[in-house]
Amino acid sequence: MALFRLEAKVFSREKRGRSVIAAAAYRAGTKLVDEVREKTFDYTRRVRGVIQSAILAPDGSPGWVFDPSQLWNTVERSEKRVDAQLAREFILAVPPELSAAEQFQVAADWAKKELVGLGMVAEISLHHPASGTNPHCHILCTMRKIDGDKFSAKKPREWNDKVLLVKQRETWAEAVNAALEKAGCKERVDHRSLKERGIDREPAPKISVEAVAMKRKGIVDDPEQFKAARRVKMRNEAMHFFKSIKQRGEVKQIKQRGVGGTWWEQSITFAASVKAQAEKMVKDTWRKLFPARAHAHTPAKEPPTMEM
Repeated sequence: MALFRLEAKVFSREKRGRSVIAAAAYRAGTKLVDEVREKTFDYTRRVRGVIQSAILAPDGSPGWVFDPSQLWNTVERSEKRVDAQLAREFILAVPPELSAAEQFQVAADWAKKELVGLGMVAEISLHHPASGTNPHCHILCTMRKIDGDKFSAKKPREWNDKVLLVKQRETWAEAVNAALEKAGCKERVDHRSLKERGIDREPAPKISVEAVAMKRKGIVDDPEQFKAARRVKMRNEAMHFFKSIKQRGEVKQIKQRGVGGTWWEQSITFAASVKAQAEKMVKDTWRKLFPARAHAHTPAKEPPTMEM
């Protein structure tokens, strides 16, 4: 299902002396040498998840900007401050309904118009995670324009304007919807917030790459961000009950859910759902702690059911 996402952030040297060379190598799945730090960043092992990568630049740009090593090493050398802003990154969700070629093309066309058209040099990389979900593009952009055969002396401050970001969100939604329509898909995305669309639902919190990695590697069985996401989901499930109780004291029949017609009947159904989720969580944890017992498949080895 197509989902809207346009995340924009500035990549700064301020945080632990981060290298934009490392960031570029990781996103493109390549091997780059940081000439300033004399350090090599090799991410060629993850190349299977990087479907396509390319550098886009304004017309008349010098040839060196199309070489990732020269481009990002020049960015590093151009910024002298220890807390310098090195690059701007956009993360775009691309529709899974489209082919990989179509996904890359819609993102590249948008970047040419909305980013390169302003004077940025941009490296775009299409990622398909191993999970098979959440295809997305990373676009790493320069903070300065090309002036002749080098970067400009001053950074365009207008690129930081929030009004511009609002416009970019809108144009990205338009680009995605146009691509979906062209592909014959009925799905559409909306860049507006839930509140702007009149949807009474709490937005799901973001689960970071770091949290996913910790869970996948078994460092933390259940990271806090995953817990927070489940809490929000449960509150949204209960939202229509509480709202109806507050307004009328009773909830109307919700046929599509197949639950009772009164608020207390639906509350019981909701409580049963919570109980089932809680029991599953306890049992999963039990099996991880005592795998030998879990494989015995005897009722006596299961943890007791929970009383609600």
